[in-house]
Amino acid sequence: MKRFMDFRIVCVLVLSCMLIAGSMLTGCGAKKAAQDEHSKGQTYEEETGADSDADKTGSGGGGTPAKNVFGSFTAQTLDGTEVTQDIFKETDLTMVNIWGTFCGPCIREMPELGEISREYEGEEFQIVGMLCDVYEAGDDTALEIVESTQADYIHIVASPDLVNGILRQVQAVPTTIFVDSDGNQVGEAYTGARDKDSWLQIIEEVKSKM
Repeated sequence: MKRFMDFRIVCVLVLSCMLIAGSMLTGCGAKKAAQDEHSKGQTYEEETGADSDADKTGSGGGGTPAKNVFGSFTAQTLDGTEVTQDIFKETDLTMVNIWGTFCGPCIREMPELGEISREYEGEEFQIVGMLCDVYEAGDDTALEIVESTQADYIHIVASPDLVNGILRQVQAVPTTIFVDSDGNQVGEAYTGARDKDSWLQIIEEVKSKM
């Protein structure tokens, strides 16, 4: 009887561990960063405070009313500068690349994202990085990654507003969302890393449909 009870206890513990592990995979740390097509056509609006009467954005916009997927937020950049949703007003189009310091595909695409950012300088386009796993400015690991990859665009750390808003909706990184100057999503959301030529093509397609 004792052996039977011990066996039941072991089974319960194993099942509990499996359930816990499964739940961890649905968060920002999910190891699904290479699923390039997973979120095409998706908008991240359910818990961002967007107008519930607005229509979902189609693939490429097409004049359909869009969602303000980031809502109102206050955060800091990696170097400690305070920012709000007004950062999107600085250009006509912003490419928000959500990444994590643990994510290999995120880091591998950052050198070319840095090149794109520099090439588009002054053209009403900007890239903004948004960290999903760094919550305070000055994080040594994040700063080292940004420096080594020369991804010298703005990087925003995960403030409570962002954690409870857009980051709560992200299932894998990198996830990239294009928004207009009002913070409305333009076109599709893209999950997974891409090379420079692919991003340039996507950027021009998005710009042409604004």
